[in-house]
Amino acid sequence: MVSWEEAEENICKTKNFLKSNLLLSPYRQVDPIKCNDCIFRYLAILIVSGRIRVNKISNKNNSLWLSQKIESDCANKKMHGAKWHDSTISVINNYFVSKGYVSEKEPNLYFGKADLAILDLPIYIEVGTINIYKLLINLVNMKNCTIIVVPSDDSVLEFLL
Repeated sequence: MVSWEEAEENICKTKNFLKSNLLLSPYRQVDPIKCNDCIFRYLAILIVSGRIRVNKISNKNNSLWLSQKIESDCANKKMHGAKWHDSTISVINNYFVSKGYVSEKEPNLYFGKADLAILDLPIYIEVGTINIYKLLINLVNMKNCTIIVVPSDDSVLEFLL
């Protein structure tokens, strides 16, 4: 059993990890919890307690999806606009479809929608910015699945439920 100090240190480290690796959506008009720090702490407690697991997967040159980024004005830029978002979803979708998996665009989650789902696995994928409240509610309520958050071309966060 860990001491209170060790538990609190682990929660703080995990909270800082999440803060530095998630790209938050600026839109929060209907979220009942307006405190990002509170939500990050709740997520950190879920991770530290073992209720959910998180892995950061770093990749270079889009090697994770075994594809070169779609040739466009998005190439070699770190964009987070509509073109980057759509082309990244397309690359990820093509990766899974080429492996024989069935995908669905904009599937329903427990709360809200994801950008993409790989139904056979089951994996739900969010590309770009994410609503932190929506992520929390889905991590607390969904079971036996993986939520992948793709904040940039350089890394992904894999939440295992």
